[in-house]
Amino acid sequence: MWETVIKTTISFVVTGAFGYLIARLKGYRQKLKALEETQLMDMKGDLSNKFFVYDSLDEVEDYLVMSFREKCEKYFDLGGDSWIHPMYDKSFEWKIKPTGYLT
Repeated sequence: MWETVIKTTISFVVTGAFGYLIARLKGYRQKLKALEETQLMDMKGDLSNKFFVYDSLDEVEDYLVMSFREKCEKYFDLGGDSWIHPMYDKSFEWKIKPTGYLT
């Protein structure tokens, strides 16, 4: 009889702990998704601002163009929307000023 009580108690505790862990993981997934969305919004704003500044210049330094394009590609890899695609494409039309920093 005591064996049944002990097995039942252990089973109850393990099941409860497992359920608690699953509930906590669900909460963390929601938080991670919110952080990813915030990161994408920040990247979108940063890339948009840089695009309009660089696009208004006669020449853009080579390292700035490279950095802009790399950030755009990372934005696409993270699942960013199509807002940045026309800006990325237009960056290939900019006149690039070599600085000698990139070899």
